[in-house]
Amino acid sequence: MRKSITILALFFVSLLGAQRAMADSCNGVSAGANLIANCAFGTGDFTSWSGTATSDPFSFVDSGDPLAIGSTPYNGLPFEAALGSIGTTDTLSQTFATTPGDSYTIIFALLNDTDPDPSGYNNSFVAAFGPTTLLSLGNAGADAYTLYAYSETATGASTTLSFTEENDLGSWELDSVSVQGPAVSSTPEPSTFLLLGSGIVAMAGAARRRFAR
Repeated sequence: MRKSITILALFFVSLLGAQRAMADSCNGVSAGANLIANCAFGTGDFTSWSGTATSDPFSFVDSGDPLAIGSTPYNGLPFEAALGSIGTTDTLSQTFATTPGDSYTIIFALLNDTDPDPSGYNNSFVAAFGPTTLLSLGNAGADAYTLYAYSETATGASTTLSFTEENDLGSWELDSVSVQGPAVSSTPEPSTFLLLGSGIVAMAGAARRRFAR
């Protein structure tokens, strides 16, 4: 009986831990509510992110950009993504579960560390939530970190937040990415608690019947 309850307790703890581990805290959005994992690139690399930027030698995670107006990562965080594809565009993205019809808040911090060159060296940056373009920049000037925030409605059971960029002379610095929906919670749903509680009660009843024989 004790072993059975212990196993259930360990399962319950692991369930909570798995939900907390799925994402990080950024922009005041708690880890349990943020659908973006490794949102501030705190692992020091592109863990949990996909796209061609993750293998481009001109895109990487660093702890500060000496060329940028703001030389440290956003909001004093230890890392940031430096995205600097040359001559073509790279992508960086994450796909997560969404509920069609629900509204989601998307926030990220971005800066450009180098002005474009009129002789043909370009920069561009596009952020998209699924098929919806959130931000589109072309031949933008160097600037400090800007925090961008959007509210968009999901159209499918999963949605991809993607960043597509090119920066021939420098890099875009991306940090503190969060996506939060109204149905996301840092704790299991009440039905999860009910299911676990019912299992414990059932096992306790079975054990009593066994000892009563």
